[in-house]
Amino acid sequence: MKHFTHPLVLGAAALLLSSCIREEALNAECDITGFDAAWLQAKKDAGYPLTGAPNVQNDRVSHYVLAGTDRSALDPSFVLTPGASIYLGDGTGRTPGNGVVRDFSTPQTYTVVSEDGAWSKQYEVSFPYLFPIEDCAFEHFTLDSEGKYYVYYEVAPDGARQNYWDSGNSGYLFCGMAKTPEEFPTVTEPVGYRGNGVRLETLSTGDFGKRVNMPIAAGNLFIGEFNSAQAMLFPRQATKFGLQLVAGEPLYLSGWYKYTAGPEYRDIEGNVLTDRRDTADIYAVLYECDPAKFKALDGDEVLTSERIVSLARIDKPGEPQEWTFFREPFRPMNGKTFDEARLAQNGYAIAIVATSSRQGAYFEGAVGSVLYVDELHIEWKDTGDGSEEETEDTL
Repeated sequence: MKHFTHPLVLGAAALLLSSCIREEALNAECDITGFDAAWLQAKKDAGYPLTGAPNVQNDRVSHYVLAGTDRSALDPSFVLTPGASIYLGDGTGRTPGNGVVRDFSTPQTYTVVSEDGAWSKQYEVSFPYLFPIEDCAFEHFTLDSEGKYYVYYEVAPDGARQNYWDSGNSGYLFCGMAKTPEEFPTVTEPVGYRGNGVRLETLSTGDFGKRVNMPIAAGNLFIGEFNSAQAMLFPRQATKFGLQLVAGEPLYLSGWYKYTAGPEYRDIEGNVLTDRRDTADIYAVLYECDPAKFKALDGDEVLTSERIVSLARIDKPGEPQEWTFFREPFRPMNGKTFDEARLAQNGYAIAIVATSSRQGAYFEGAVGSVLYVDELHIEWKDTGDGSEEETEDTL
């Protein structure tokens, strides 16, 4: 991360050292910050079926394309941190990477080198097919590229990794409270309802959190993207909920959970609210989107936007101490109905969200609140999965 010096300090330094001219230090950052906008627009203008928005993570960059699209000859161009350079493969051959035609039938590796040449980072770049989401068993997870925290993904019918899931774990790095992957808000639970599950815990952000008025971090997991670079200034806008993973009209969100609220509910100022008790939140939201220019719902609008078509949510989850089954219907919102014509144009997106503190996005909740989640499932209309007859006993 760059550190900026206050203009007054710079002015004083200029007066004291007016006879000494020093060259500015070279940039030590080495990140891909996105696909080049002109390249993306040119591909779309040519009719190439890019879908949604780019997904840029710590060591992975992807952009969905419609299933069946030819990916054998793509020449992506990237935006890098100032002064950085990008090379093919592991970078040892120093073959420039921007605009080079490669076969993306499988993910390709790039290496970004900082302007000062002292740092480098490898990225996996992919153009995965877009498949509707259905079952989320949380059996597929790994550590991020630096081995700090857990990340979760799905596996598509073609065997490709699908980076649908994100969490606020990368933002929790800023407070310096976690020393191992198990000390982050969102971690793997080895004893789930079936196989592995996910454990979401509301944690203190320590002295750092008090200074920036973000005293807690709720454990969360959601379909979408968390931009940690924006999190300090615009925490809710940094969270983008939903992707175009819609198979048809969603009927139910189901799954298993258990929950324990922390002992003291506090507001953002740290005041204990004795009349409040923390509660979990598990929901799925279907909303309209522009297929040509996808814009996800952020944390300020994911439950309030006029684009929302339907919402499935556990109203009062309580505190079940054993694994408990739920099956919530998608209820219409904003007077909207599902439109098959819009679906045919890929004009819907869906998000699934789980968090250990319902008001955690506003930094209210109880440290020590723990939510366990496993075996989430979206039941779609007319998909032939027998969802109309599915019950707790059949899962």
